[in-house]
Amino acid sequence: MKLRDLETPCYIVNYEEYEKNISQFVGEFEAQWGSNIKFGYSVKTNNFPYMLQRAMAHGFYAEVVSPDELAFAGRCGCGMDRIIYNGPQKRDTLFAACSGRAIVNLDNMEEVDAVCAAFRGSAVSPILGLRVNFDLEAECPGETTCAGIPGRFGICLENGDFEKALAKLRRSGLKLSGLHLHQSSRTRSLKIYASIAAKAVEIGREYALDGLDYIDIGGGFFGGSFFAGKPAFRDYAETVCRTLRGFYDPQKTTLILEPGAAILATSMDYLTSVLNIREIRGHRIVTVDGSVVHINPFMNPHPTPFTMIDPGAESDTEQIIGGSTCMELDRFWPRDMKNLAEHSSKFMFHCCGAYMSTHNSSFINAAPNIYLYKDGGYTLLRKKSIDGLFP
Repeated sequence: MKLRDLETPCYIVNYEEYEKNISQFVGEFEAQWGSNIKFGYSVKTNNFPYMLQRAMAHGFYAEVVSPDELAFAGRCGCGMDRIIYNGPQKRDTLFAACSGRAIVNLDNMEEVDAVCAAFRGSAVSPILGLRVNFDLEAECPGETTCAGIPGRFGICLENGDFEKALAKLRRSGLKLSGLHLHQSSRTRSLKIYASIAAKAVEIGREYALDGLDYIDIGGGFFGGSFFAGKPAFRDYAETVCRTLRGFYDPQKTTLILEPGAAILATSMDYLTSVLNIREIRGHRIVTVDGSVVHINPFMNPHPTPFTMIDPGAESDTEQIIGGSTCMELDRFWPRDMKNLAEHSSKFMFHCCGAYMSTHNSSFINAAPNIYLYKDGGYTLLRKKSIDGLFP
């Protein structure tokens, strides 16, 4: 199958790009920490089965944040002992995950109380970590997503809850296996990751946790190659590992990383075809068969890297590229558009592998086809369907 044969709109998985991203991410961190690392594929970033299964083929665990994602990972062939379980809504799957030797990072005091009650005196030794909530904004002003309000995930360090949770586990005879310190940021800067790693060291020293089985840094690493000036995988690896080595021994403590966008962002494109072209009060309006909700679900007006296939003549004419839905805000924002779009043109939008197909619904258009591009040809991986709307 060739490009011209694809039914648009559609996503395209680039096999070589995805494999390269995984290999480079793994390679850079192993070069800094050694082989004692576990990598968890972030299911929430892209829940297309093919992507998880390819990551699993590279030895990745599945990092999940809900009972539904846990079931999804199981359907993809991931055993419970290859799960990293995060998030605030584990519900009644918490106990099965603990019993099945998943890595379970407890998010709140209710979860701590639940596992203490369930496994006190038990022959089962669950792998338990505590997700730490600390004031990253104070250390990296203006860089977090929670400027002015507290982050809401994890167990608060500053108010004493972390110390209480640690004491409860110990009184129940349960071992604290690790710390989970993921926090979201707007910048994904090296300063963010230096601060997260430094907090892991600080907590380890204060609570004598040098014997921890793992430190889970989480994800959120920048993964694009289209934007200049952003940290590379090597920069992140050097920053995180150098800081952690100040207290933790790579031979004894496993480093856990949960890459999402880092390996996924550049691995998928989104292809649309022109439907019609009109002129309205001095503006050239081009409507395509795709929708911005497929690549920018929150419809933020930011420029998107793209390639125009079969472009028209060069022109500085202002063009509005609109999607196929009945919403005025359904507008693409191609960056540096230098050619006219014609009826035969197609737009290939890049960096569409993270947090895009995950948000697909059946609003006006069903979730698009997904194709795999490998060895110069295209293979259909998922067919557009409205079956999910019916019982």
